[in-house]
Amino acid sequence: MITLIKESDQLKMPWKNRQGTTAQILISPPGSTLDKLDFDYRLSSAPIKEAGSFSRFPGYQRILLPVSGAGFVLNGHPYATFEAAHFSGDNETRCELLKKEVTDLGLIYHPARISANVRVLNLPFPLSLTLEADKCYLCHLLEGQLTVQGQQVAPGETLVVQGEENIRFECGKKTTLAFFTLQPKQAAV
Repeated sequence: MITLIKESDQLKMPWKNRQGTTAQILISPPGSTLDKLDFDYRLSSAPIKEAGSFSRFPGYQRILLPVSGAGFVLNGHPYATFEAAHFSGDNETRCELLKKEVTDLGLIYHPARISANVRVLNLPFPLSLTLEADKCYLCHLLEGQLTVQGQQVAPGETLVVQGEENIRFECGKKTTLAFFTLQPKQAAV
């Protein structure tokens, strides 16, 4: 199953620490919330307009990808545009901007329930990928043109791919997407 999440479907909301706003692209399972910390994973995008501390998410891991602007520095480590930062939601995380405003794409996930990773794919030509049907893939178009199974995907939109064994990306030159792989973990018996 392939589901397209358009920008108009995204939920605009304040950051947990109320120091900015975010566009929640997806939270799983449906009905879970940031306030209750009962979600398995959440994908969102937000502008970072100034230096400051990030909200804490106890018990969660985070992947943060600067997708526009020059990048940022998290706790003294610089990250360029499209370079993924992996860090704990338990820890105090301080962000400094390398130049000016940055837009990020972030995944927060519960490591006891999900393992997650991201790759930035630069697609100069159409591409077919073999997938594992037990994994969930989040494909967020950063720039360029993309069509998947006849669906046009605009920059800022996300495809949720579940239960598929392959996917074909039809694209123009200079198409870039963030490709998240989520693997559910089996409950201990």
